[in-house]
Amino acid sequence: MKTLHTLFTGKTATQVVLLLFLLLLWEILFRARLVNAVLFPSFSSVLAVLRTEYMTLLRRLGVTLLYIGYGLGISIGLAALFTFLAIRSPACASILEMILAMMHPVPSVALLPLLIIWFGIGPLSLVIVIVNSALWPLFLNCYTGFRTVHQTYLEVGRNIGLKGVRLMASIMLPSALPYLLTGFEISWARSWRAAIAVELVFGAATTSGGIGWTIYMSYFDIEMELMIAAILTIALTGVVMERLVMDQIEKYTVVRWGMVQQTETLKVG
Repeated sequence: MKTLHTLFTGKTATQVVLLLFLLLLWEILFRARLVNAVLFPSFSSVLAVLRTEYMTLLRRLGVTLLYIGYGLGISIGLAALFTFLAIRSPACASILEMILAMMHPVPSVALLPLLIIWFGIGPLSLVIVIVNSALWPLFLNCYTGFRTVHQTYLEVGRNIGLKGVRLMASIMLPSALPYLLTGFEISWARSWRAAIAVELVFGAATTSGGIGWTIYMSYFDIEMELMIAAILTIALTGVVMERLVMDQIEKYTVVRWGMVQQTETLKVG
């Protein structure tokens, strides 16, 4: 009962009501013939495509998620390594800060023509683009989070015998966790944008084609229902990731520890 009450009150209820209103408005605009039926299909027709093509969309989504997973995994490993080096060595920190300042503003798609010349149109170029998109915000947040750990926490850790890797794992990592979660959320979103952009601009960048490839092909075939269904699939994936993964991680870590508050519990006055 408590779960159902939470689901239909507060932030979730507001979001559901807004979504239903927008979908209803979408259908009304189509039924009233206020939009071009060819270029702006009804929500009911898009829903029908979602029902009939869901297996194909899920398969394409899985391909894109697989390569995003590769890119994020590499990015997490590199971000951890760079953060460790930057904290341990001022010289490494200076070098990595310079590289971060140069690479962070560069759009990953801008590197794609060069990558295609070097590696061709294929999975390797796609993964490199995803890594470049995800690595720098992740490293920036990790590095900032570890640098902002309160000195008192470090002194307490040293007083009880912690040092080196144990100090980082027991004191610095939990203290920096809000920054790490924020960095991961940003990297996740940027990975999606990079992967979809590569497939949209250059077509199938993988051997079997991802969800971006579906949008790319439906554009040429003018299959508006399929195109919008693929876009909605991406949006729903983002919602699932946010509500079922990130929110739960935050709930049982930084919220439970009192480091941040959930949006629904914030009160003024």
